[in-house]
Amino acid sequence: MKKIEIYFKRFIDYCRVQKRLSHDTVKAYELDLKMFAEFLSGLPAPIIIEDSLGVTKQTLEEYARYLNENFAVKTVRRRIASLRSFFTYLEYQEMNENNPFDRFRLNVKEPFRLPQVMSLEDIKAVLISAYGAAPAPLPGSESRSKAVRRGKVNPNSEAFLWARDVAILELLFAGGLRVSELCKLEFEDLSTDYHTVRINGKGNKERTIYLGNVEVVEALNRYLMFRKAVDVDSPSIFITKFHKPLTTQAVRNLVEKYAKLAGISKKITPHVFRHSFASLLLEEGVDIKYIQDFLGHSSISTTQIYLHTTSSQKRLILSTKHPRQKLVLSDIAQTVDFSIK
Repeated sequence: MKKIEIYFKRFIDYCRVQKRLSHDTVKAYELDLKMFAEFLSGLPAPIIIEDSLGVTKQTLEEYARYLNENFAVKTVRRRIASLRSFFTYLEYQEMNENNPFDRFRLNVKEPFRLPQVMSLEDIKAVLISAYGAAPAPLPGSESRSKAVRRGKVNPNSEAFLWARDVAILELLFAGGLRVSELCKLEFEDLSTDYHTVRINGKGNKERTIYLGNVEVVEALNRYLMFRKAVDVDSPSIFITKFHKPLTTQAVRNLVEKYAKLAGISKKITPHVFRHSFASLLLEEGVDIKYIQDFLGHSSISTTQIYLHTTSSQKRLILSTKHPRQKLVLSDIAQTVDFSIK
């Protein structure tokens, strides 16, 4: 094993064991460091890490140039941030005296893009398409109820998959969850009445979402009756027809499926539900600090991307709220002679 790979492994172990970072964060670090190692091996004179590191400011600038030419700005920022954390760790452990990041600055301005959102009518159409896909007879019939009570539900059945999909769509919009957060939900994260859900977010930061809508709670309760009747030894709430925990890609696929059934042509992803959750709450006048908490954002600056309004909102505001509406000059205006002389 190369010296650099040994250092990488120590850093990953440190992140996993001592810092107790989430599985997804550790996995991201591993991928980012692996890419840097591949970049170094492709240089004319491969860098070998011994007692002192051969990585310099110039090396980092060359790597940043390579990333900028091949990846999106967010990806560039993340991979450089992972590398910065690695070198900070080496410095802290006294494995490397000179941290090349002390003299390195990454100046990449990310282009501003409004988040893609759905209107309330779009969301209604998606939910209608999902509810309308219910198998016949509807779940809740006498035969299905007996199967649930006996604990003999097949996760490959239409009823199970339908109940699961509806619960997922309802939760995505009701709670603004990240798709990874939804897939990681376990039974212990639910309150006994299913009105409260504990979310384990980025960086193992916990937050609570409250389900205040009766139909959302009913959708979740219906699925959980099916789920508990499946003979699967797993704490995961959402599972596949193969008895495995549901993957993020599977959720993306089902969201796309019901969006198409709803006749929505634009690409809809689970994250669009999250964007829509935040945007529509803002339209209802909810304070952005509450939305920051609902979304699990560490910084308010991340949430501020939702401080935008639609064209229809702008038109409504200016037509109803502008001070000019208080100035009534119709009597005077009518006396003005506009005839051409």
